[in-house]
Amino acid sequence: MASSLLDRIKRQQQSAETFIAAAEASPPIREPAPAPASIDPPTIEAAVPKTTPSETTMPERSRQAPRAKRAPSEDPRKHDVPRYTFNLRLNDYELELLRSLADEQRDSMQKIVKAGLIPYLEGLRKAGNKTSPQ
Repeated sequence: MASSLLDRIKRQQQSAETFIAAAEASPPIREPAPAPASIDPPTIEAAVPKTTPSETTMPERSRQAPRAKRAPSEDPRKHDVPRYTFNLRLNDYELELLRSLADEQRDSMQKIVKAGLIPYLEGLRKAGNKTSPQ
C-alpha cells in the first residue's frame, strides 16, 4: 500500500544498504497456486432449428427498399458522401433566424441551410445556362 507524503516525512532517511537488507529479511511474496487442470467447463448444447436443404443454400437477402432511378441528365456526383466544409459568416439576426427554424422543424441548422441552399444553387445554374449563349 502506498504511503502518504506525511508518512514519508516522518520516517527517517535510510541508506541503500539498510533498505536492501530490510527487503531481504522480509518473507518472500508467494504467488497463488494454479487452479487444478482437471476441472472441465460444462458443455452447453444450443438448440438448432431444423431446416430444409433449400433454406440452407439460399442466403437471406436484406429487405432494403430499391434505390430510386436517376434521370440520365442528373449528375451522379450529387449523391456522393460529403467530404468538404466551408465557413458561412452570419450576423446575429441571421443566426437567430436559423436557430429558430431548426428548433421549429426539430432538425439541425446544417440540414436547414443545406435544404435551402442546394436547390437555390441548382436554380441559379439552370438560370445561368438558359441566359448564356451556346
